[in-house]
Amino acid sequence: MLLNRCRLVGALSGGVESECGAVEIENGKISAVYDRPKENYEGEVIDCGGKTLLPGLMDTHTHLIGIRYFTADMMRNPMKLFMKTAEVSKRYLDYGFTTLRDCGTPLRVANYVRDAFASGLMTGPRVISSGHIISTTEIEEADIIYDMYKWGDGPDELMKLVRKELAEHADFVKIMASGSAFHKQGIPVQPIITKREIEAIIEAADLKSAYVASHAHGDGAIRLSIESGVRTVEHASFISDETIEILMGKKNCYLVPTLSAMYQNPAQTPPEMEFLLEKLANMLKLTAGRIKSAYEAGLKLGFATDSTVGMDQYEEGIEFRFRKELCGMKDLDILLQATKYNAEILGIEKETGEIKEGLAADLILVSGKPEQDISVMYHKPEAVFLAGERVR
Repeated sequence: MLLNRCRLVGALSGGVESECGAVEIENGKISAVYDRPKENYEGEVIDCGGKTLLPGLMDTHTHLIGIRYFTADMMRNPMKLFMKTAEVSKRYLDYGFTTLRDCGTPLRVANYVRDAFASGLMTGPRVISSGHIISTTEIEEADIIYDMYKWGDGPDELMKLVRKELAEHADFVKIMASGSAFHKQGIPVQPIITKREIEAIIEAADLKSAYVASHAHGDGAIRLSIESGVRTVEHASFISDETIEILMGKKNCYLVPTLSAMYQNPAQTPPEMEFLLEKLANMLKLTAGRIKSAYEAGLKLGFATDSTVGMDQYEEGIEFRFRKELCGMKDLDILLQATKYNAEILGIEKETGEIKEGLAADLILVSGKPEQDISVMYHKPEAVFLAGERVR
């Protein structure tokens, strides 16, 4: 296949900059990138009409079956949970997201959806899954998403939980270092785990060459996570200047902000979750300022939503919008965060993340010039290619 007469952004295309280039695809991978149209190609040719070709987008913190789609009866019917999760997960492609990192699902259903997509049984994005979330005892069993977690206290119990998730084919380990805004009992600024417990979790993960992603809102939990050796700090909502300075000196530790998770549409908020409206609005204002400081300090940030397709966060490109409007990030930097930087953070930069020879042909086609006007990304792309196959 040849994608001809496409516009290429050099920073995302291995340095090839062109207003009218071409990308050649063979066996699901990019075989060549040209700075001009290619003539006399023997094979399928798609004329891109000068539209911008980008690497497929990545959401580094999502939950494939979010609270919008999950119902309590699904815990009694695993096949229903699997089918609904697979159905929802395929829809990420409509928005241009070809790689997802799921940070927790009930019954480890994201593991099985991942395998169904990877085997070709179903068509869907590349999925990286943590299985369950591992946490110290924190919330009541009546909580709507209680079953997304496995609970333990003390280094030994938590190490055993890590080993179980990895034995059940988790790709990485997701832990809770602070309270969560999504629980009535959760206090986001409050640490809920000790340094010895985190270190035990990391030790168990290291033995299996896995890394740890830490949910941490408050600065104390963020710093604890960084100093203990996690690879990614999720949310990092209230990170201080002092902790930013500490992180600047660390290798292989990254912030994964999720600004759009703090957007809540009142019209689509179920009664049992209305407590979130004021809680998240207050968090957003403070978080935007702290993430702006991290960005201006020069940290390489991940791109994530902590949301699910069908929510306004996806329908209106809220994460792109908030990073631009609330944090003052440059348009190109936001694109890099959603593609190349995310691939590096996830350790899959040799598989995807750029338009470059040898990488997977996970690509999207958009109208306009998103590196100059990020609002292009507030809408669904014109076309989506997954491993060289057009899927939208």
